[in-house]
Amino acid sequence: MSKVKTINASLLVVGTSIGAGMLGLPVETGRGGFFPSLIFLLVNWVIMTGTALLLVELLVKYKHNANFITLSEKILGNKYKIITFIVYIFLFLSLTMAYVKGGGVFLSDLIDNISIPLGCLLFLACFVPLIILGSKVLSMGNTILVFALFASFLLLVILGLSNVKFSLLNHFNWKLSFLSFPMFITSFGFHSVLPSISSYLNNKKSLRFAVVIGTTITFVIYLAWQCIVMGIVPSEGENSLKEALLADHTAITPLKYYLKSPLLTLCAQIFYFTALTTSFLGVGLGLIDFLLDSFKIKRKLVNRFFLAMLIYAPALWIAQTNLRIFYLSLKYGGGFACLYLLIILPILLFIRSKKVSLRT
Repeated sequence: MSKVKTINASLLVVGTSIGAGMLGLPVETGRGGFFPSLIFLLVNWVIMTGTALLLVELLVKYKHNANFITLSEKILGNKYKIITFIVYIFLFLSLTMAYVKGGGVFLSDLIDNISIPLGCLLFLACFVPLIILGSKVLSMGNTILVFALFASFLLLVILGLSNVKFSLLNHFNWKLSFLSFPMFITSFGFHSVLPSISSYLNNKKSLRFAVVIGTTITFVIYLAWQCIVMGIVPSEGENSLKEALLADHTAITPLKYYLKSPLLTLCAQIFYFTALTTSFLGVGLGLIDFLLDSFKIKRKLVNRFFLAMLIYAPALWIAQTNLRIFYLSLKYGGGFACLYLLIILPILLFIRSKKVSLRT
């Protein structure tokens, strides 16, 4: 049973990481080219796995107060507690808006006569209940979605490789690559679910294993995805990655134009939906648990429902605007907030925690 729980936890890491960030990654990084993006991807994989393992040590040590806000308060003090709270809320509300908008656009494209606002509402109605019910119920739904994600992605890679033009992968621009760096950080932003996973597994060794396996699988999938998209879709021109970026579309939109096979299109649609939804579920679970911990609210179903309404009602309203919510949220809201919350903060917490231990 413990092995099954560890596998589920690993899949939750994968599912939370692989979402809207992945769908937009080749669009944002296409300006810089494949090989620069490969280097940044590798660097971020190492950094984000490392900071997650630092958090594992802290979560095990402070297991009764295991969340970003209480860790910041107990180890760094009230000043960092306030900063962490503001950045955390900013980050995950930004990601939530991107996911709601992405889900609404998908359902609007899939179902005739469904507007984007109605698509956003249907998306929330289908998946917010899983977040409200908590990690045990959510992990079962997430596992099904992740397996669908793996299957569709594997078929997409196998069938799509024959369409890859390696000449398109030779393009690179280092200056533009650096501008895309915040997007890479967002792509490994699974740390928010670690407190929930820690409570779910209640075992340090299993938690570390889940992190390493989850991030490694995520890295391999990202690498293959970047190669497929950048090798099929031109960086500039009509139906290009640049055009998708300006229109606030994911990589699926131009990819469907070049993949004429109905099976490939179906795989792309399944992959899009499962990737977006698993990330939405992971972020939502982490955000609600964070708010419960921050305000010392009892973990009752009615309280989770109330917090969900406070989160998703504004997100639904903002997602319906004409703003480029998808990339603005991921790159600026997500990327720069992730830099503090998922890299700088875990390092500060770990270093200060060691100093406190030495004094005591």
